[in-house]
Amino acid sequence: MTRAMTSSPSEREAVRVFLARLKDHRLSRNWTQAEAAARAGLSKAGYQNLETGYGNITLMNLVRLLSVFGFHDRISDLLPPAEKMQTLETIDAPVVRQRARAKKPSTGGTT
Repeated sequence: MTRAMTSSPSEREAVRVFLARLKDHRLSRNWTQAEAAARAGLSKAGYQNLETGYGNITLMNLVRLLSVFGFHDRISDLLPPAEKMQTLETIDAPVVRQRARAKKPSTGGTT
């Protein structure tokens, strides 16, 4: 069974917020859409469509665009590392025990 290719209201809101922030960052640098597109290696029309929410963008172009705005070091924050999940195999796996080390005999003598 596949998921329908429609977005939920929360997904649309996330995209709307992202695009508004993208525009705010562009304007705070006093760049035109054409200048932002050129810096990222995108076409002006492609950038305009993205910023207005009518276009799609490849992941690589998104990374380039975020790099132009100085956020390349934060891209990995979008997806946290996966946590190791227990599976039936790991639950049923025998516990490996480690032997305790033998204690050193104490030298209760005097020096």
